Amino acid sequence: MSVPPPGESRERLGFLASGGFVCLASVRDVYLGGFFQRVNPLLVALLAFSLCTVLFSPAVFACHRKNAILPRQISKLIWLNVTTAAAWLTFLFALKLIEPLMVQILYSGIGPLSVVWIERNFAAADCNHSLTRAERRAFLALLATLILSAAIVLLGLSGTVGESFGNAVLGVLFASSGGVLISISTMQCRKLNEAGVTPAALLSLRFPATALTAAAMMSITSSPAGALSGLDPMMAMTVLLIIVPSYVNLVAISLASPLTVRVVLAAGPVLIFFWEMVEGRLAASPYSFLAAVSYALTTLFAVVARERAVRN
Repeated sequence: MSVPPPGESRERLGFLASGGFVCLASVRDVYLGGFFQRVNPLLVALLAFSLCTVLFSPAVFACHRKNAILPRQISKLIWLNVTTAAAWLTFLFALKLIEPLMVQILYSGIGPLSVVWIERNFAAADCNHSLTRAERRAFLALLATLILSAAIVLLGLSGTVGESFGNAVLGVLFASSGGVLISISTMQCRKLNEAGVTPAALLSLRFPATALTAAAMMSITSSPAGALSGLDPMMAMTVLLIIVPSYVNLVAISLASPLTVRVVLAAGPVLIFFWEMVEGRLAASPYSFLAAVSYALTTLFAVVARERAVRN
């Protein structure tokens, strides 16, 4: 067998990393959805992202010592921290409020739409292009899927039996706004990767604001005793389920093309539906499954149409 060129090797590794992230993230979302029914999401965020920052800090020093690029990236790092903090905290609270499957559809599905809107309105003119007819149809289909998913949650047809309408509204708002913010954060990560910042260094650099915000919110909303009562043996597993997928995702972003990452991520909600049935906490809603399949198909249609338009 011939040795594949470096670009092809990176794409294959990125594909494998994306697949690993989807598998880990699907388990994470279902597990956290149940775990947050008895533990404050802010405590999990504080522990997980503080540990992320400390654990990967040697990679920051190694990256700076190698090429001294970090001082020139301060503005990007600030934006990365702000958007990451807002995205992750809204995502974690959405998992507490509504079905993890629907959270993932809204959180991930709004990403391609927000990226297209950002690129069309804020990107340089030479990096922009008019949407083709296929792209318009694909993005409209994806938007329709997101509206359908939100309606399923708001009408009480998802797997979360007996949720209040207020929680449903908040869950939809948190998941959708978090999806927009994480798209901006991912774009910043890609720019920093291209500038020479490694995925391991990014895992330390992107989360300080998240940990500090979680600590500040806990000091206002929770008593220290109530917060510490959430520290049980399962907390270590919870922290790992956040840190490990986050690192694998950054590796995938640094290696694979956006098309590859989006295609693999499209399978996420279907996997989550499977794990929800295994867990047994939620009802197996046919409406949720319909939303998951619709999301997978419309996402694939959208990313392929987008890639073809960019190449032409």
